[in-house]
Amino acid sequence: MIPLLPLLLISPPGAPATHPAPLASGIFTNEEQVYFDGEAGRTPPPWTGVRIEPGEATGLVWRTIDRFGAVLASEPVAAVPDGWRIGACSLGVTHAAGTMHLVPQDKACNGRAIPLRIDAAGMTLRLPDGRETMLRRARPFVCWLTVKRDAPKTDGPKSDGPKSDDNEDWLFEPNMLTHDQGGRLRLGGGDTGAPEAIIRIRNVVWPQPTRNRPSLVLYVFTPDDTDRAVAYGWADPGAVRVGINQRWMQASCTLQGAE
Repeated sequence: MIPLLPLLLISPPGAPATHPAPLASGIFTNEEQVYFDGEAGRTPPPWTGVRIEPGEATGLVWRTIDRFGAVLASEPVAAVPDGWRIGACSLGVTHAAGTMHLVPQDKACNGRAIPLRIDAAGMTLRLPDGRETMLRRARPFVCWLTVKRDAPKTDGPKSDGPKSDDNEDWLFEPNMLTHDQGGRLRLGGGDTGAPEAIIRIRNVVWPQPTRNRPSLVLYVFTPDDTDRAVAYGWADPGAVRVGINQRWMQASCTLQGAE
């Protein structure tokens, strides 16, 4: 699960230690570039997710994450004179028109992912192979997910769907946290008595020129094919809730703070 991300305090050069820079805090992925590059026949960059959040003591932590929000690697981010230091890599930082510009300062930055620009829309990241990719800023969502058990109980009235987490016909999980830049959640499988269902949320913005309108999309996958959805539903991108009911599974996701 992905925790709430509060606004972060970072000091630009010459500013007091309490200078706010909320641009530095959040979840960023290149889900949209990977998808649309593939659709256009181009070779997409590797799927990349970054979560920047406060550390346990002071400063920040730079975490690379997978599609389910699991942490793959973690490095401290320290404020140093005129910039940042991510691990051993020093970056010069300047601020202009609501944008942070970051420039590698030493050889320790070679061969690793480096943020080059962060603004309200997202982050431009230089990959270890020298390519650049755009990671869009994610919005956090709170979901419930339920999957019908293979062997529902035989006594008592039958249910058309979950009413609480103690319904024996349905495996139910509330308060699951994810995001709208390709964040995924799973429930079921193993010894749960229910088939595994995987959901993914995307805030889809089609590249120009197109007549397709932006949409908030909720996809359903099964573990045998995590690339091709078995079902999906969509809403206006300004909606605060999106849901789906496929009889064997149901899900609803609400923009965090709008519950």
